[in-house]
Amino acid sequence: MCGSHGGIEVHHIRHLKDLNGRGRAAKPVWAQMMAARRRKTLVVCRVCHEGIHYSERPSRQKS
Repeated sequence: MCGSHGGIEVHHIRHLKDLNGRGRAAKPVWAQMMAARRRKTLVVCRVCHEGIHYSERPSRQKS
């Protein structure tokens, strides 16, 4: 999602139908990407993966 190639992880959902968002008006970017590809997995960096699980995309800290 952010273009990083380091510290990658795989986000997984059980069913493609879970991407419908249970009452959400707009799908988050990660759900749109998975739905468009019709895949149950998405390779993301650790920071983006945490953002998926906490319902927001955290800003990357630059050192």
